[in-house]
Amino acid sequence: MIFRLGTGRAAGAGRARRVRGAVAAGTALLALTACGGGSSGNDGRSGDGSGASASKAAGDATAGSSADRTSLTFRPAAGQGATGLKSTADLMRHRATAMGLRDARVDVAGGAITVSAPGASREKLTGLGEQARLDFRPVRTQAPATAKAQCSAAEGPSAKPLTACATNGADVRYTLGPVAVPGTDVSTARSHLSKYGTGWVVDITFTAAGTRRFADLTAELVTQAPPANQLAVVLDGTVISAPSVSQKLTDGRVQISGDFTRAAAEELAAQLSAGALPMRLRVSG
Repeated sequence: MIFRLGTGRAAGAGRARRVRGAVAAGTALLALTACGGGSSGNDGRSGDGSGASASKAAGDATAGSSADRTSLTFRPAAGQGATGLKSTADLMRHRATAMGLRDARVDVAGGAITVSAPGASREKLTGLGEQARLDFRPVRTQAPATAKAQCSAAEGPSAKPLTACATNGADVRYTLGPVAVPGTDVSTARSHLSKYGTGWVVDITFTAAGTRRFADLTAELVTQAPPANQLAVVLDGTVISAPSVSQKLTDGRVQISGDFTRAAAEELAAQLSAGALPMRLRVSG
């Protein structure tokens, strides 16, 4: 049995993603519906990815091409040492492979990371540098936001409460508890065409530890009165969905589905499977 909830829009900088949530109680599957951009594709092939689409850090953006290669240069939003840049570049290479960017190069030099690939779009290269931090937090309260300034992407320590927003035409402001299941508990993320004809979807599987945490979280939420029975899915400081939970969910699977193109689903899977970048980047000339 599927419980379908309201539609939302992720309000992260540089990207908007429509989301509605549903809890599949019969299969213990939490399904989230989203609308992503990107080029279309419908050949039915699935893709194992290495990391959820996330908000881009603010900054200037330029793209250049030499021969048929497109390149972008990323700089850290805050100062970082060579070790941090190297580990970030390694994750970006993993993402590039998962996203099917052939002959992609990711180089570290001069305190920056430069990525290039033949025939790649600027949008796809930019996705390599999105942080893609995914967390699951319990909802404590929710209310309409009284000003747009209240609904910019929010960040905070995992062990502390967080105030963050989602939008569905009117802004909604949530007070959230500490992170109950971190994105590091994602074991795999895979994009494919839904067998139910709903388009491209991204299936997420938790690690054993993540499955236990997710089960404990949902077991707690079913005992709460609304809105404290809701589970907030937070991507780079924006609530992309906050479905109600009606039973303990024990199989450690989450599905994100909706109006994805193939390219958008593959990018999200690549970002989630690789894991969040350890730093925020801005695209720089």
